[in-house]
Amino acid sequence: MKKVFTLLPLAVVCATQFAHAATDAERLAQVEQKLAMLQEQNEYDSLAERMSINGFFTGKMVAANNDAGFESATTNPNFADGSKLGLQGTFAISDQTQVVAQIVGRGSDDWTPEMEWAFLSHDFDNGFLARVGRLRLPLYMYSDFLEVGYAQPWATPPADVYTIAPISSFNGVDVTYQRDVGDATLALQVSYGNDSSSGEDNSVGKDVDFSDIAGLSATLSYEEWVFRGTYFQTDLNSKDTGLPLLGAFEKNKAQFVGAGISYDNGSLIAISEYTISKVEGTYADTESAYITLGYRIEAFTPYVSYSYLKTTDDEKRAGSPPDMALLNWQRTTYSAGTRYDISANLALKLDVTYADDFGGTSGALTSNIDSKTYANTKEFDDTIVYTVSFDAVF
Repeated sequence: MKKVFTLLPLAVVCATQFAHAATDAERLAQVEQKLAMLQEQNEYDSLAERMSINGFFTGKMVAANNDAGFESATTNPNFADGSKLGLQGTFAISDQTQVVAQIVGRGSDDWTPEMEWAFLSHDFDNGFLARVGRLRLPLYMYSDFLEVGYAQPWATPPADVYTIAPISSFNGVDVTYQRDVGDATLALQVSYGNDSSSGEDNSVGKDVDFSDIAGLSATLSYEEWVFRGTYFQTDLNSKDTGLPLLGAFEKNKAQFVGAGISYDNGSLIAISEYTISKVEGTYADTESAYITLGYRIEAFTPYVSYSYLKTTDDEKRAGSPPDMALLNWQRTTYSAGTRYDISANLALKLDVTYADDFGGTSGALTSNIDSKTYANTKEFDDTIVYTVSFDAVF
């Protein structure tokens, strides 16, 4: 009905001009021209109905009581790291096939737009959904919402768990199968692809290629509970790292295992994840976990978190001080904060995080490593980080 009213004035104009046409050829040309205009109008309406654009924004300030650099926080307030603007566009090619693209600009990268998602998906209408392109690597419970701060209870996801993997997206394909199992819903997701990590984003400071990324994730949702398990593996390749024992990565097999559980009854929130990562050779194997408890009181959701990160193969690097300094980690982190929902799409979060128990290691902080000798300076043995975050979706 909407199109009828939209096209009605145009049809009247067509009829009037058609009556004054001198020849059959001119009349035919006018008809063809007006039909083209009508077709263009119909296509425009169709495109508008098939396309949707959403976005999110995070404005964040972090500061610390020292210059340890945990979560990019120092004594100088940092407004860049953690601040981001994202736009996600979806175009429905058909009722079952669509193209999705997500572009994110980060303050830490001078707001340079970067493609996080760009994939084509097809719903086979039998429980199977296939996607191909650039996809999120589904390692964690909040992987799909990693960039959307509004969708998370924290000001910042627990770093001891969410910074283990140096990549968050990959180029490849995944297939998800979802079905009801009694009163529960089970989703199985298999993924395969490749990606690379810049030396600026990993602990060894060298570009690393991740080939043959393959994994399976299983999520079971039952009433207020969500259970999740993940296994991924990949081959690592990189040039000489410059460290005596570590050397170069040449198809070193890496494995990641994760387990998570969450409970949310509308008031009480409980979330916990546990991860293990292993890499062939002397690169660090790790174990990490966190637990978060929160409680909604009207617009406020105060929460507390406990997390830890430690390496589990320090003996492999014994006798090599540079490797030990850079790749032996131990850290315990405590957080307390609150979320305040200003409106249905805007939240303010305040958080105080304390990290200590480095156990003589660097605590996985590059500020404790001499950039020339790789010696562990042990300059910082704890730090307190203060965070204020505004998160919005639109």
